[in-house]
Amino acid sequence: MSEISPLPAALAATLTESAREFGIPGLAVCLLAPGRRSVFTTGVEVTGSERPVTGSTWFSVASLGKHVTACAVLDLAQAGSLDLEAPIGRYLADVPAAWAQRPVLSLLRHTSGLPEYLAYTEAETVPERRDEFMRSYGAMATVFEHDAGWIYTNTNYILLGFLIAQLAGRPYAAALQALFDRAGCVGATVASPQWTRDANALGLGIAGRDAASARREVIGDGDISFTAQGALDWMQALLGGRLLSAASMATMFSPALLHTSRPSPYGCGWFVDMLRGSVIGHHGGHYDGWTAMACLAPAQGCGVVVMCNLAPGNTRAVRHLAQLALEGYVPGSTPLSLLPIPDDAPALTAMARAQLFRNGSALDPGCFAEELLHVVAHGSAVRNVINLWAGVEPLGFELVEQLQQPTHRLRRYRVRYADRVEHLLVGTTPENRIYWAWPL
Repeated sequence: MSEISPLPAALAATLTESAREFGIPGLAVCLLAPGRRSVFTTGVEVTGSERPVTGSTWFSVASLGKHVTACAVLDLAQAGSLDLEAPIGRYLADVPAAWAQRPVLSLLRHTSGLPEYLAYTEAETVPERRDEFMRSYGAMATVFEHDAGWIYTNTNYILLGFLIAQLAGRPYAAALQALFDRAGCVGATVASPQWTRDANALGLGIAGRDAASARREVIGDGDISFTAQGALDWMQALLGGRLLSAASMATMFSPALLHTSRPSPYGCGWFVDMLRGSVIGHHGGHYDGWTAMACLAPAQGCGVVVMCNLAPGNTRAVRHLAQLALEGYVPGSTPLSLLPIPDDAPALTAMARAQLFRNGSALDPGCFAEELLHVVAHGSAVRNVINLWAGVEPLGFELVEQLQQPTHRLRRYRVRYADRVEHLLVGTTPENRIYWAWPL
């Protein structure tokens, strides 16, 4: 591995000032490019403390950890232990009959149609054992047939956690620790958000491990903690081919093909976009006081992981910081480098903006294709068509990239605010109905 080098002074100053403006107590940024590795930290481990964030400070990365679960599943598949196209019920005999025929790959890509088990209420208690999970949530109705649409649900990755433990013959945490060890990644572990706080407070360092999470069975949807050094080592192992074969990496970063013959831009644990014809993967996570964001460009061998000790409410800030850092480190690697292009469908742009930035207005089903109408009909309070309204009107909304195919069109918009820049990928049908929308 190459030595860790400091960030350019101007980029470090920009990240420090941005973190201060966003009110982030402590921030760690890990950056990788061919021949270069950098870690940048600023702030304190806990608000009010004097302990500075270092490369050994632990951060919980919430749903960003889904790609680690996905990596473990793909590793089992490439070893011949499972068939990604096989139904999950072939391996997990206790799944409900209505869920059992969903292919493993559809769980990885969130196209299984399984419902969200979490209600995201303060009174909610998630069971720790697999049998309790099946009893508590097994009667929930599915949203659609597999590959008929896309809906992001933690249920998929809980079942994948069960799958990993069963096929590996050991607890999920032990199976993932073996993967971290193989990657030479010391600052990575399966842990809860509270353990992560306690580990920093007690000064456990990179050797610390969460004994309670090591025993948990209902796990797999995001309980991963990294230090900055650990996240950097993991990213380098993943992009360097030390974990997955070229074929498995292609699967990880390939979108699902839905029954409509349109792609759903989510691979295995990563949202997958195209930037100037090359794949970029990205994913965020925020839960219980922690927020993280990663953006990778596998073909270019570069990427960024940003982690901070503040949540909820700042996902968009961290998403902006990730793009800002990677673009400053590897110019041309993020959508920030795109220039505005003429909009050949301004009416479509106006419709997308109105429907995806709903300031108190109702969603118009007539603007959406069948892939998203399944989600609308499901009527979940926690999983529905995204609403990106942030309390203020964007200062700018401009088209920066477009890909036209016979079955669909993908348009990337730049959304400007006073304190940040966002990007929004919108997929539409030939009839100008929205079938996909997700920000970066």
